[in-house]
Amino acid sequence: MRKFDRILPRVAIFAAIVLLAAILSPLQPAAAGDAVSHTIDVNGVSRSYLLYVPSGQSGKRLPAFIMMHGSGSTDTQQERYSNFDTFGQAHGLVVMYPNGIDKHWNDGRVIGHESMADDIGFMKAMLAEVTAQGLIDPKRVYAAGISNGGFMAQHMACVMPDALAGIAVIAATLPVDAACPSPRPMPVVFFHGTEDKFVPFNGGPIAPQFGNRGSAISNAQAVAIWQKRNGCGAAQQANVPAKDTSDPLPVTLESYSCPAGRGLENVIVQGGGHTWPGARQGWLGTKILGPVTDNIDANATMWTFFQSQSPK
Repeated sequence: MRKFDRILPRVAIFAAIVLLAAILSPLQPAAAGDAVSHTIDVNGVSRSYLLYVPSGQSGKRLPAFIMMHGSGSTDTQQERYSNFDTFGQAHGLVVMYPNGIDKHWNDGRVIGHESMADDIGFMKAMLAEVTAQGLIDPKRVYAAGISNGGFMAQHMACVMPDALAGIAVIAATLPVDAACPSPRPMPVVFFHGTEDKFVPFNGGPIAPQFGNRGSAISNAQAVAIWQKRNGCGAAQQANVPAKDTSDPLPVTLESYSCPAGRGLENVIVQGGGHTWPGARQGWLGTKILGPVTDNIDANATMWTFFQSQSPK
């Protein structure tokens, strides 16, 4: 049997396990104004996304988030896992949940790439459609994603930087062979667990359990790239006070000294897994992805950070 034939079933099993974990995870109550599915044609290919618009905000152009799922997941699973609809309702945020073809993103990797789809074309078309409806402020659009979606957020920052006011990268760093043809300084916040077994905190093969998916640089190296790009100085470290003494995952926040509007933060979860801080996940999700902390909430942290940055 060829190596590819041996790898394929393992990848399919992994996708099924992640789907099952999402199904078995506790779900949050739906927020007012549930997300609505939309389809759009991108060069002859039908693409879909969920759009959440908070109630009570009619006639306003609101800040917006593009929330991207990880490999093997979907827009609906990311919506439930992050619980960002509830957060968006509370803070007046429009949320777009794009859906990757075959549950993957073309995130700029050369070795081990998981998709060859025109995802950049999709993101641009989705933004154009939502902007044309008068729903969002195009100067306050942020991209956030986990794992493959976190790689994708940085890929977007490198190839369509003028469309974004900042990015949040969860459980991801950068592929070693990722190119950045149009680098532009922008606010960036990282969240990463030191025991992430799919995108290693200290760098190495990406999800080697499931074949060759390329390699990633370390958290420190990825942050250093943005530190240089944004013209930032040294970081100050602070320990985030524990909300629950039973949570065994201490959190360290690195805040860099940067020019206005070019902020950089790095949230390190000691012992954390391949997870979204503050997310609700069931026992199966924890067993597969690793432990998640409640000591810090990624949703609130990234929005507070972005609010502290002046619009581009």
